[in-house]
Formats: sequence, structure tokens, C-alpha cells
Amino acid sequence: MSLELLNTVGTLTTIVIVAATAIAALVQLRHLRAGNQINAMLTIGEELGSKEFRDASQLLSQKMSAAMDDPAFREFNNAVDRGDFPSNPNPGHVELRTAALLVGNAFEELGILVKHGIVDKDVFLDRWRNVVVRNWTRLESSTALGRAATGQDAMWENFEYLAVISEDWMKHHASAYPTGVRRMCLVNRWPIASPATP
Repeated sequence: MSLELLNTVGTLTTIVIVAATAIAALVQLRHLRAGNQINAMLTIGEELGSKEFRDASQLLSQKMSAAMDDPAFREFNNAVDRGDFPSNPNPGHVELRTAALLVGNAFEELGILVKHGIVDKDVFLDRWRNVVVRNWTRLESSTALGRAATGQDAMWENFEYLAVISEDWMKHHASAYPTGVRRMCLVNRWPIASPATP
């Protein structure tokens, strides 16, 4: 075998090895990204499923709407948003504001992760879109009040981003169920009475 032939075979072998290594690296990166997405979604599930988060969300569901109709609660929020924490605040106001901050800040952080592609947008929206919209609705008037009190639109803007893309996702996806896949035949054994028509 000539020296030129050995040199050519060696070069071709090196190219094949480098190409195989590059392909293996790409496959490995894809698996790492999938693993990271799984870990991210599990972590999000733990955060939004935690007792602290569920209790805060439930408190907002039960009391936020009525509290926003209370001028004393609105004034308390305005004062805190301006950096003037009252010396003797109503404990109920503090509890409700704390719950709002916990929920709003959680979605603010998630909005940043989704916006920058750290968490896959479609995977996130497939699972959490309804929770995002429900909590945004609970905090919408409080957010508007806070933005007016501070004169800035930056308050929970990443949460707002999540709410907007969640609503848009729901408009384009009537169901999260994949099209073209058969459905199970469900039989409700407990019929629900139709509401009476006037």
C-alpha cells in the first residue's frame, strides 16, 4: 500500500470519526434539552401544586374581588406600592396582599422562563394555560391599580405576557387533544338534568 493511499485512508477515517462524534454530540444535546424540559415542567408543577401556592390562590379566589371594592384595601395597596407601608395595617389586607404577591411573582418568574425559551412555550401552555388565565383574572384589577399608583407598566409584565399567550393559545386550540387520534367512548352513568328553560 502506497504512502499516499494510507494518507488518504487516514484522512477519510478521521473525517468519519469527527462526523460520527458530531452526530453523537447533537443527539446527546437533544436528549439533554428534553431532560431539562422535563425537569423544568416537574419543578413548575411542584411550585404551582405546593400548599402555599394553592392556599394563596384560593384566598385570592375567595376575597380579592370584594377587597378591590373596599376603598381601605385599595388605599393600603396604593401606599405599599408607593413604598409607604402603613404603621398599623389591617391584618386581612396584609394577608391578601401577601397572597397576591406570592401568586403574581410566581407567574412573573415563569413568564421570564417562557419568554426566553428556557421552558418550551407550547409544552408550558398545553399544561398551565388555564391556571395562568384564571390567576391573571383574579389579579387584573389589583395589577391595574398598582400600575396606576406607581406610574409604571412594569409590574408583572411577564405575568401579563403569559396571560396573553395563554389566551391566544386557547383561541387556536379548542382542545389540547391531538387531532386525528380516536377518543375513548365515555358513558356518564349519572345524567345531569337540563336546566329549566323559562
